[in-house]
Amino acid sequence: MEEPKVFNKYLVSLTKIVSVYCFFFVLLKSIAIFRGAWMIPNVILAIPFIIMGILTAYTVLYKKYSWIITIITVVLIIAVRYYEVDLVYFLQNKYGN
Repeated sequence: MEEPKVFNKYLVSLTKIVSVYCFFFVLLKSIAIFRGAWMIPNVILAIPFIIMGILTAYTVLYKKYSWIITIITVVLIIAVRYYEVDLVYFLQNKYGN
């Protein structure tokens, strides 16, 4: 049974938004590092976004959309953004100088 076309449009749009957001987040973390922010925690937080961005870009380029991948990336984005400040301080205390 094929999904209705409306849900496919939502999936395509959401996957594209997630892909663009991941690369935008990495760009923001890079700019923050160049402006003097702590390097280690920002790099550690950017790595999952690089992986998720590549994964979602692959799904967009090859049109192999998946609700599971998109929902997992959205949940991870929300979790990291919600706990970002605490994670930065924790990672700096643990791995920083």
